[in-house]
Amino acid sequence: MIEQQLEKMQNLTNAEIKKLFEKYFNYTIQNRPREFYIENIGYRMQELEFGGLPMKTRQLLDKMSTASTVKSSKPRVAPVGTKIVKNYKGTDYVVRVLEEGFELNGQWFKSLSGIAKHITGMKLSGREFFTISKWGK
Repeated sequence: MIEQQLEKMQNLTNAEIKKLFEKYFNYTIQNRPREFYIENIGYRMQELEFGGLPMKTRQLLDKMSTASTVKSSKPRVAPVGTKIVKNYKGTDYVVRVLEEGFELNGQWFKSLSGIAKHITGMKLSGREFFTISKWGK
């Protein structure tokens, strides 16, 4: 049954797939490849049909993820949840730092540079546009 639903998704428009993603996850993510939506919808369908991970396994995974000492290869701009405010041409832009990427007005961005380009229309360094030095310095 899931395989048939996934096959049908191949004929949907990107907008229809994003709506379906929103239905299954109750939130929206912008700027992701089509495959991201389809793959995650497929996983969610399996979870709903066959059940998710047992509570004990979820607790173990949570414990492992919080105890992890693996550092990200990229230094973080600021701690998760931090709001970065930039006034550009009289408009205030509030960017929220996420675990992976950034959010501006409900839209997900991979980098601050992507947001700077979205705001200005020009390719700019995100750190320079938002006047951010390395966090903690």
